[in-house]
Amino acid sequence: MSFVFQHIDGQTAGPKSFSGPIGQQLTCYEKHPVVDYEPIDCSIPDIDRNLLSKDQQYMLDFSNAITLGHCPEDLANRDPGPLFHSRWLTAINRVLRLLIRSIRKLKEIVGFILKSYMPVWHAVKKSNYFTEGPKHVFQAIQTSRYLSDESLQVLDPVIQRNAFYEHTENVLLAMFDNEREHVRELGYRRILKARQIVPKKKTARHFVPPKINFHASDYIEIINWNSCVVYPPPMLRDLSEDDIKSLINSDTTPIR
Repeated sequence: MSFVFQHIDGQTAGPKSFSGPIGQQLTCYEKHPVVDYEPIDCSIPDIDRNLLSKDQQYMLDFSNAITLGHCPEDLANRDPGPLFHSRWLTAINRVLRLLIRSIRKLKEIVGFILKSYMPVWHAVKKSNYFTEGPKHVFQAIQTSRYLSDESLQVLDPVIQRNAFYEHTENVLLAMFDNEREHVRELGYRRILKARQIVPKKKTARHFVPPKINFHASDYIEIINWNSCVVYPPPMLRDLSEDDIKSLINSDTTPIR
């Protein structure tokens, strides 16, 4: 989120300030009156509010308000939280509050918040099992494809650098836990093959994210399995081939 914001509006100018026209207004958001604005269409996640912190509830409520084109006064008067660069959620809440100003760049930032950042954030809160990690990365990619090529040139390298959940062993765990039987079976075969060909080393290996396929239609296709070394998940090292096979064929969730 920080890279997209700074690409559109400008760099930070201190621990609590920005250099761009939108960022400079985040410290005085309360001075702007509440007016109706053009709604932005997005998909609001269905999530239990009790799972969310006060700041996260603010983002959810304001996201709902923005899709309607009207912000209730009591919501506009709520405190979005202190502004720090280490707490981007509160900065995002202030950006949502500023949408009442008809600024093109502001609408672009708010659009990204509503269409990508906010849904992914709540998806993680709603399903935070480590086996869901590859799916969350895939969702971040899918929900941001509407951005301009210029913005994607800024965002995609950030996703690539942080895509550790797309490492082969993590994707295999997600496949092992998938609700689709054919995906579990495919994961099983890849785990067995990896156990046979990956050499055993006594030294620590470099754990780096693989090259991401940003055009994938499913999270299991997000990496090129033929061009990278496939490592078996260390978490399954104590399970025999028969153990894994029985879990794959069972009706219960293999991991969690």
